[in-house]
Amino acid sequence: MHIADGVLTLEATAAVSAVSIYVLYKALKEIPEEKITLTAACSAMFFLASFIHIPLGVTQIHLLLVGVIGVLIGRSAFLAIAVALILQALLLGYGGMVSVGVNLFIMAAPAWIVYELYRCAWMQNLNQKIRFFLVGFLGAFFSTVLLTAILYFSKEEYEWAAYTIFSVNIITMFIEGIISMFLLLFIQKTYSNILKV
Repeated sequence: MHIADGVLTLEATAAVSAVSIYVLYKALKEIPEEKITLTAACSAMFFLASFIHIPLGVTQIHLLLVGVIGVLIGRSAFLAIAVALILQALLLGYGGMVSVGVNLFIMAAPAWIVYELYRCAWMQNLNQKIRFFLVGFLGAFFSTVLLTAILYFSKEEYEWAAYTIFSVNIITMFIEGIISMFLLLFIQKTYSNILKV
């Protein structure tokens, strides 16, 4: 879901990046000391998950695991994903340095949204497997919605690309849901203390 440099208008890139930088600053300022190690681990997990990707027009489809990252570290997801995105842009050529802020918003904001939803009573009352599936599914869903909306409102010629990207990523949402379910079941079994609400 990386948007490459030069795809969006300068106005769209600047506006979305400004929001990302503000939340990144707040996350950096308020990160709990005990979450620093876990944030670094989440950054590595995000970096590695993106290795398996399929190019699709102006973007790519690949594993994100933003829902899992969200429930593990909340708003600190902006830090973890920012580091991973910068490394991906510099080392692998995914996206680009100019569009890092936009890509950060597309992937870290859903992690934070899933974290807030995960803390809600209705989510905690769901069957554990369904709850963990929803963590992955909703993370990919919100990322796709943001990517689609940014493309749709950036340039008129991206309207068709936005619809196509959303349609293709429906498969990604289910894959993310299943992988996240198994991953969180493993974490629940082995490191249950980091999944406490």
